[in-house]
Amino acid sequence: MPELHDIPLTYKEGIYSIADFNKDIDGNNAISFDYDTQYQILTYTIPVGKRQLTLYNVSEDELIRMCVVYNREGMLSKVTATLNGREALLYIYYKDSEHARQEIHKFAIQNAGAIMEQIQQCTDALARLFIEYYSDSEYMDYHAKIATAAQVELIKQQYHSEDSCDNAGNYPSENIEGDNNMLITMVRCTDCPSETFQYVVEIMSKYIEEALVTLNKTEDFKYICAEYD
Repeated sequence: MPELHDIPLTYKEGIYSIADFNKDIDGNNAISFDYDTQYQILTYTIPVGKRQLTLYNVSEDELIRMCVVYNREGMLSKVTATLNGREALLYIYYKDSEHARQEIHKFAIQNAGAIMEQIQQCTDALARLFIEYYSDSEYMDYHAKIATAAQVELIKQQYHSEDSCDNAGNYPSENIEGDNNMLITMVRCTDCPSETFQYVVEIMSKYIEEALVTLNKTEDFKYICAEYD
């Protein structure tokens, strides 16, 4: 595969591909990539906090089509790639904390909306809607899980307990997700990832809670939002 050249943090305004850069770049002021061809794993370190990000199942063809954008000031604005047919964000530059907050808020609303659209596709009456989230130094997850009245009744009979009906892990439903990869990138490119993640969780969970009026629900419906480990 073509060599993955470093991407400088400052350059002339414009949109480039990774092939537009040469080897003679100061690695201390650039984003460097490491690609495992066998396992198709891409790792790279962003300038904010020198944090390492990892992407899995990235093909060689997808790598060489990276899009690199510089703003008017010549700052590296963002890096994207088309992975599995979708635009994936690899890096984003925030001018300051307020800019980061605005971009994060906009993303959180869009992501929650995408999750809610999937939930609304269920035509059966919902008895439970679970929101589960998790974050550590590298990985972040936010997803929903639904349970119909019939599923709740089965769990109640199986475990002989009312409390068991409020445990998302007891249900076979698949997780309903937005774009967790973009969530990870946007959050980890901020100065305080842990605080930013909690901010994202609050925005998305509130959005979904306010949209509950659009759902077909049972009388004993519960909305349960919790962190898992």
